[in-house]
Amino acid sequence: MKKVKTLRTVSIMLMLGASLTAVHTASADPLKVDNAFFEKQKQVVMDQTTTHSSNDTSASKEVQKLENADYLYMSEDGQVYSSKRGYLGAAKKDDDLEASRVGDQPSPPISGNGPAVKDVNGGTTGAFERKQLAYSGFDSITSDITLPKVSGLGAGEQPWVYYGFDSDNASIEAGYAYQTGTFRWLPYIRSNGFYYADSAYQKYDGNRINSVQFYLAKTATSDTYYNAYMVVGGTQVTIAPTKFTDSDAQSTSVKKVTSIAKKAFDGTNIEGRTMNQRYDNVQVSLFYQEQAYPWTQYPESSDFKNNKWYGTIDNPISYVHRDWDSTSIYKDTN
Repeated sequence: MKKVKTLRTVSIMLMLGASLTAVHTASADPLKVDNAFFEKQKQVVMDQTTTHSSNDTSASKEVQKLENADYLYMSEDGQVYSSKRGYLGAAKKDDDLEASRVGDQPSPPISGNGPAVKDVNGGTTGAFERKQLAYSGFDSITSDITLPKVSGLGAGEQPWVYYGFDSDNASIEAGYAYQTGTFRWLPYIRSNGFYYADSAYQKYDGNRINSVQFYLAKTATSDTYYNAYMVVGGTQVTIAPTKFTDSDAQSTSVKKVTSIAKKAFDGTNIEGRTMNQRYDNVQVSLFYQEQAYPWTQYPESSDFKNNKWYGTIDNPISYVHRDWDSTSIYKDTN
């Protein structure tokens, strides 16, 4: 089984575009952004830190932080490089980001209440808040999860709190499913069926579960397909086969969702409530990389394709309520 990835928050990010512009004007050759380049940039910053500090102990601590930091470099034309992760792609201007949200086809008209549930991918399956990152090749997500308080569920309504991976070829999810008969939450993976964890891992409304990880990995490099693992507090609680292969490694998206499911949801016919669900300390990582980084370091994605809205969305807006970092799902009667 694959080792659990190391989680560490980036301590500093340095944007050094001005330096790159100067180099381009001085030389016709393209700048080589490699380890040596970043070592030079890092040394300059550390030297400045030592020079401006009057306390040797303080300076030593700051230098250590800078030594372990991830340095970002953005060129004049928007190409972004990382000292730890290599080339990250092109940064987009605000108007480029706006254009990318709607894809290559015209989207349907959106009212002040957001898209109609029929126009959202999965929209008729229930009310939800979905946060999703772009299709960049993610294979792991970890966070502390606070389960919501559930009340007033109607017939056929069931709350879920889960992560997911999507690619053009496969999809999978894992998290906690509310058991309406026993009023408990069970860990599960959904992959061509449901794989539930043992009842020893059950939780209840309002419980905070630290270090809930979901990741994709092969049991052997010769395998064709990846398995999906759910690990809670360092303990593997369930595993499931998937349809993900190496061809998905560069194009897998990751998401986190809180929802109340109901078949044939029409945007108004869910009566239950889930109150104050939270994801804290969310970290994600990419295929072939051991280091995990904060969710907020990557842009969230939303686009219209195949006649549906995909990615980050509230479905519908009238059901999703936020209080700081907490999310509640219930029908707005105002």
